[in-house]
Amino acid sequence: MDSSQTHWTRAASQRTALALAAGWALSVPAAVAGTIVYDSFDAPGYSLASYGAKWVNPYGLGEMAVADTRDFSGGNFAIKAPVFQTGYDFSVYDHLKYIATSAQSFAVPTGGALTFTSTISATAHNTLAAGRVISGSYTQSGLPYSAMALEGQQAGAVMNMIDFSTGQLFDWFISGSTAFTLIERLPSSVTNPALLPGDLGYVGIDKMYTQIIKQIDIGPGPHVASISYSDAGSVSYYLDGTLVSQVDNVGIPLDRQGASWSGVYPSYGPGEALGGKIRNLTIGHGLFSLLDAFPFQHPDRPDLAVSIPVPERLFGQGMDATFDNFTVTSVPEPGSWAMLAAGLMGVGAALRGRRTAPA
Repeated sequence: MDSSQTHWTRAASQRTALALAAGWALSVPAAVAGTIVYDSFDAPGYSLASYGAKWVNPYGLGEMAVADTRDFSGGNFAIKAPVFQTGYDFSVYDHLKYIATSAQSFAVPTGGALTFTSTISATAHNTLAAGRVISGSYTQSGLPYSAMALEGQQAGAVMNMIDFSTGQLFDWFISGSTAFTLIERLPSSVTNPALLPGDLGYVGIDKMYTQIIKQIDIGPGPHVASISYSDAGSVSYYLDGTLVSQVDNVGIPLDRQGASWSGVYPSYGPGEALGGKIRNLTIGHGLFSLLDAFPFQHPDRPDLAVSIPVPERLFGQGMDATFDNFTVTSVPEPGSWAMLAAGLMGVGAALRGRRTAPA
């Protein structure tokens, strides 16, 4: 089998896995008020089998297929990849050094809000806090490409809030001395390849976007990260109980809203307002990089496709991380943001009290 066949075989396999993940996400219980602990990794005898009952790897094991370092002996989930060894110059697949998504999805309360929270410790290896220039070339013209990658783009420990149906994602990237909030909507070719152009829910270049909202400096951690999505179509990001970012009109790119944002990913379409359309969300966590150029080699814009050689993607960087105390808070009542914010502060304080040392 030649390299092009291998390339497309891998892509087809990954897309099949994503379609299965989308199917899992459609099996959702009704929203219930209150907070539940989805996984704290501290049940007696907690093992990879216990983890597999709670979390799935729809994209495969990534770095853990090279050397599986997943460990639960500290009463948390520890994962080490001090030197990334997997890289792909194709679509978004280079981003996923390791990702696990919750086997259960959670309903967004009508008129209310849903919040995911976890405790994260991150140790970055061989990243540049001030940024690193990543170079490549435009695949169609051959002209040179270069852009500055923030520290979290080089290597990050990530918590996601994911809707596989619409392709909408919300992310915390925690790195060595910095962290950033990110909002993105991935195309149907990645999250739901069964949809075709012309289908009502199809997401193409006019609706997809990936934008870093805000980067902040952080201490060594651990940190309590929270993402809250409101059915009205807004999302808020908290770190250690403090509001860091809020985005209204989810689905409309930040640059189209005239909202402040950082990073190098302009949108190429107007987007689509998703308030009232995101009906369930799934928790994701893992190790990521984000070094290529939006729109990530999308076939609708071959003139914008950028090739980043694997040596530029794998320059010796890596990430060790621990994840703990994944909780889900549902607030069905309309107009309850003040109560939700107060609850987040309480959850943050409680989880900080349970912090464990990084593995």
